[in-house]
Amino acid sequence: MAISLEAAQRPPESLIGMTLDTRGGSYIFAKVLYRRPDRCVVTAQRTEASERAHAPPLVIKLSLPSAAHAPEGTFINKARAVAIDAGGDSHWVLQDLPCILHSEDLLIIPGSTQAHVAEILHNASGNTCEEDCDENWTLRIVIMEELLPIDTLSSASDFAQVFFDVHNCHQWLYDNPRILHRDISMSNIIYRCGDDGAVYGVLNDMDLSSLVADLEATSFMRTGTPPFMAVDLLRSHTSSETIHLYRHDLESLFYVMLILSTRHQISSSCDGLHSTLVKQAAPPFSDWFSFSSWEQLSVGKNVFIWTGFRSESSLDKLFPPGSKFIDFKNWIVRLRIIMKRGFEARVAYNDGLALAQAEGGKYDLEPVDEKTLGKIIQYSTFFDVMKSFAGKDLRAPPETL
Repeated sequence: MAISLEAAQRPPESLIGMTLDTRGGSYIFAKVLYRRPDRCVVTAQRTEASERAHAPPLVIKLSLPSAAHAPEGTFINKARAVAIDAGGDSHWVLQDLPCILHSEDLLIIPGSTQAHVAEILHNASGNTCEEDCDENWTLRIVIMEELLPIDTLSSASDFAQVFFDVHNCHQWLYDNPRILHRDISMSNIIYRCGDDGAVYGVLNDMDLSSLVADLEATSFMRTGTPPFMAVDLLRSHTSSETIHLYRHDLESLFYVMLILSTRHQISSSCDGLHSTLVKQAAPPFSDWFSFSSWEQLSVGKNVFIWTGFRSESSLDKLFPPGSKFIDFKNWIVRLRIIMKRGFEARVAYNDGLALAQAEGGKYDLEPVDEKTLGKIIQYSTFFDVMKSFAGKDLRAPPETL
C-alpha cells in the first residue's frame, strides 16, 4: 500500500491513547519517550487487565523501514542465543543487551490503526524526497522491557561504567556473533539496574546493525547519527567505497562521551533523590548539531581531532572547576590522542608512498591497516583508557581480569 502523503501533519504525541493489535496481544500507547525522524518509542500497557497486572513496564518501538531491512530482533536474538550457549543465563553480556519480548512487521491496511500510525511516523520524519516515497515500507514494531535513559544517571562514575559496559558489549558482539552496531549515539545507550543495585550499560537500537561478513562482502550506504558519526563515514556518506569498520563505532563512542561531558551538567532535585541531565546555556560543539553539509561537519570534527585543546584554558572551559564531569577530562584527552595518532599513521604512510612514487623509488613501509589504523584505534587501546575512572577500577568482563 502507498501511504497518503496528504494526511494531516500529526505529531508523534497523537499516538497516545491508540490501541494496536499484534500477534503478541493488544497494547495501548501511553507516553512518547523518544522520537527521531525514522522511529518513535512509546510506553505501552496491555489492554487486558489480567495481562497488565503481571506484565513488566513495556516500551514499543515503532518504525517505518524498508521491508528489505533486517529487523533488529534478528541481531539481538542471535546475540542473546550465542551468549546463553556460551555461558548460560548468567553470561555477563546479557546485562548489556536489550531483551525483545515480541517483534512483528504489520501490514499497512487502508483505514486501519496501522495505517494511521504509519502516516504519523512518515509525516513526523519530514521526508518527502522521491526515494523515500518509493520505499516499500512496512510498519515494524518491537516490544521490549522498559530500560532507563542515561539522562537519569546521578553521577559521573555511573556514566563512566555505562560507557565502559557499552564498549565491552560492542567488542563482544563483534568478536562472537560477528555483529557490528553501526549507529552509536547518545540515544542508543541506555541502562538497567541489576539485582545487585549496580548500573549496567545497554547497547540499544540495532536497526542499522549488520553482520560483519555482509559488510565485508557487500557495499552498504553509510549509517549513523551525524553528530556522532566517524569522519571517514561523513566524507563518504554518498559512496560505497568506505566500509563501515568497528573503529568507526569506537570513534562514535568517543564523540558521545565528549558531547555528554562537555555540553551537559547533572542537576539534582531539591531533595537530592532525583537527577537529570541538563544542557548548558552556551554548549560547545554546537556547530556539530547545526551544519549545512556532511562535508562541513566532517571538517569540524577533523579540526578537533588534529588540533585538540590548543591551551590549558580551552580545556578548562570544556571542563570548568566544579563540573561533575571533570573526571572525564582524562578519558577525553587520552582518547583524542589515540584518534589523532591513528590519523597521523595513515597520513604518514600516504605521504611516504606519494614521495616514493614521485622519486621513482619503492616505499618499503608496511601499509597501515585501515581496520585499526595501524593497531592504534582498536578495542584494546580504548579498554586501557576506560578500565578505570577517577582513580578507581570499573567493573570489567571476567575474561579480561
